[in-house]
Amino acid sequence: MKVIKKTEHLLKLNNLGEMIYGAISPTVWVTGFSGIPLFMMFLIMASAGVERLSCNKIEPKIATCELSRSSFMGLKQGELISIEQVQGARFETSKTTDSDGRPMTVNNVFLVTKEGELLLANQSAEDANSFNKYIQISTGGLVIEKDNRLLSFGIMLFPSLFLVIGFGVFSGVLRSFIVETYIFDKNASTLTMKKKGIWVNEVSERSLAEISEVELETKHTENGILCKVYLLTNGGDRLFLSSSLNHKKQQKMADLIRSYLNRRSV
Repeated sequence: MKVIKKTEHLLKLNNLGEMIYGAISPTVWVTGFSGIPLFMMFLIMASAGVERLSCNKIEPKIATCELSRSSFMGLKQGELISIEQVQGARFETSKTTDSDGRPMTVNNVFLVTKEGELLLANQSAEDANSFNKYIQISTGGLVIEKDNRLLSFGIMLFPSLFLVIGFGVFSGVLRSFIVETYIFDKNASTLTMKKKGIWVNEVSERSLAEISEVELETKHTENGILCKVYLLTNGGDRLFLSSSLNHKKQQKMADLIRSYLNRRSV
């Protein structure tokens, strides 16, 4: 609790500074905890889509094809590529290493044309065999389509769990972010108590004449001695003001309110 304004007839306190300080740590934690899964989901979604190879025979053992690709779960359509004089498909397996230096195997399918070779993404040896069989024997058209959207959606479910947890924690932080303001007004002989948050907007009022004492309560915890400041009323109510592990700060706040009330006009 911090003194916002102090005059002979007015004392105003609120906990805004404490709330901001207390929200920094969980906000940073949630940003890191949710940011990485969100970035992973974006990369997965960007690479998810459909690759479609459509071919027609123009003469024996030669075909003309069109290759289309989409990304971002099929929402973004790529360029439609026309491939002339396709004579077959070649499957290739090569050894390489990943970003961490670990060995890995990469499978590639190339369309063989009179102008050279064109790499097809997401294709397999089975697709290469199907295409070669089509070129050698079959007539009419051939369509080979690879749709990885469903698989990508399934993969995204894992990082999305972390995202849900992160937003749940952040929602809890927002719900607990309530600014409390206490206005002691001698001229009106009132104590006005305000609570404002995203889901809270409360205003209540008590007469200064009701307040009989300011109490500083101490309690031993695992982190130290927790000090709480209460206002005691003639009716036996205890109005909670603030709590802190800083005994000196809480004692100073209790003495300030007690001194102010002792000089009140009732």
